[in-house]
Amino acid sequence: MKHSVFFVLSLALVLIMSGCTKEPSGTSQPSGYLELVQAYDAGCKFLSAERNASGVTISFSDGKNISVKDEDFMIYDCTESSPSEVVVSSDGKWIVGGVDTGISLDTGISCSEAYPVYAYYDEVTLHIYVSNGEVLDFPSANDDEAKNQTLPVIKLTAEGPIVSKEDYVNGSIYIEDAMMLYGQEKFGPVSMRIRGRGNTTWDMPKKPWKVKLDEKASLLGMPADKEWALLANYSDKSLLRNIVALKLSEICGFAWTPRLRSVEVYLNDEYQGVYTLCEHKKVSSDRVNIDVIAEDAVEGEALTGGYYLEIDGSMDETTCFLSRMGIPVMFSDPEEPAEAQLNYIKNLIAELEDVLESENFADPVNGYQKYIDLKSFIDFYIVQELVKNIDGNLRKSTFITKEVGKKMEMYHLWDFDIALGNCNYFSSTFPGTDNTYKGFFVKDYSGSGKDTGWFHYMFKDPEFVKKVQERWNELKPEFDKIPDFIDEQAFYLDQAQKRNFEKWDILNTMVWPNVEVFGSYEGEVDYLKHFYTKRLEWLDEAINAL
Repeated sequence: MKHSVFFVLSLALVLIMSGCTKEPSGTSQPSGYLELVQAYDAGCKFLSAERNASGVTISFSDGKNISVKDEDFMIYDCTESSPSEVVVSSDGKWIVGGVDTGISLDTGISCSEAYPVYAYYDEVTLHIYVSNGEVLDFPSANDDEAKNQTLPVIKLTAEGPIVSKEDYVNGSIYIEDAMMLYGQEKFGPVSMRIRGRGNTTWDMPKKPWKVKLDEKASLLGMPADKEWALLANYSDKSLLRNIVALKLSEICGFAWTPRLRSVEVYLNDEYQGVYTLCEHKKVSSDRVNIDVIAEDAVEGEALTGGYYLEIDGSMDETTCFLSRMGIPVMFSDPEEPAEAQLNYIKNLIAELEDVLESENFADPVNGYQKYIDLKSFIDFYIVQELVKNIDGNLRKSTFITKEVGKKMEMYHLWDFDIALGNCNYFSSTFPGTDNTYKGFFVKDYSGSGKDTGWFHYMFKDPEFVKKVQERWNELKPEFDKIPDFIDEQAFYLDQAQKRNFEKWDILNTMVWPNVEVFGSYEGEVDYLKHFYTKRLEWLDEAINAL
């Protein structure tokens, strides 16, 4: 919107008071103007502007400060409004906001000899229209920050309401990465289909979605595929927990770490907020890279792989079973295994659980290590314990592969929006636990309760404990860097999060399953960092004391 009539009249009045309604003489340039011209010529970078009762103080990145009084010439605050239109009339006079300033255009003089016509600052820098026709757009010390805080924008269209997790709606997707953070300024629009996704998150006001492109494509620098997830992170007000957990995954070097990008999303031109665009979990060469077992592979070595399994208490896939220890196992790929394939996996897990409860469970050849890829299980344990994920104790969102000639492997991590201190139902679901950064959880509890589950038995093996300690101490120096990583990511989100929480006004609201309400984005990030830091300290001592 343009400045108000009051603005236009006040501008005219100031120009009259400063002698600018007549051709200015060379000796009556307004105070502060020449200093600003000299700062511009010196390449000084604009840092900030602070308005006070008498005028404005302009600060530069080299420490220079220039104060300009309103009675000398006005520098307008356009951080929340559009600047006025500045034009030259047919008779060569400068017109600002429709008002004739009385200043003539004179292209034959330098800026040092000319006069300010109109000056304003916005969120980025300071701009001065000069009577010789030049516009001094100061270089900004905030340019890099503005670039780093400009998220890619995804614009979705849907031909109808998205009301189901099963039924797709036709539409299109268009992506703008104005700052080319990922090397591609624009993508699309291309045709796609969209549906809901998630379990409890689907019932929240800010909806998560799955997008399926008609053709494979690379989005924001990630390997080409058709299927993508848009994570809403509604209950995670830091908008960072999945990002942090998958950074830990990257540090550990899992077989696959889902790639992700923070983005802002519009659906049918309506702003939806900050989302995480993420590779959808699936078997493909750039994601879960396994050869899925053939339909007719029902005997011999061919029967041993490959399988992509999910442990999740929702038991909402086509083929599911509950192990003797109460571990809920689902087939992700193949979704409908042959009877021999189903029985193979059932028997494999039954053998593992039988061995874990046997006297010789720790035998390195015929004990539990015969069945599992030890490094991936240890890394899985360490990350899930570090973030104290209530779903990370062989209860939900756990993914295992079994390939021909290989052991069962924890292939990748997934779903951490209620980890890292963001879950208020620990004690009601697992009596004896709490929501604090203290206490072992994954080590001592499974979905069946205390002193149950695979890790409970593995920790009875001194060799397993030793390997956990060694791996922890190997990873710890990188884990120490995560608080700085959180700060970097929070800075990156700073401008977008404001728009997100204007759309979703929940910073002062308890959203399931929040532990506390902090009232600001800064408070949410500080709490995340505090929980992580204290949890890291506690676990470092506790693991090394086992």
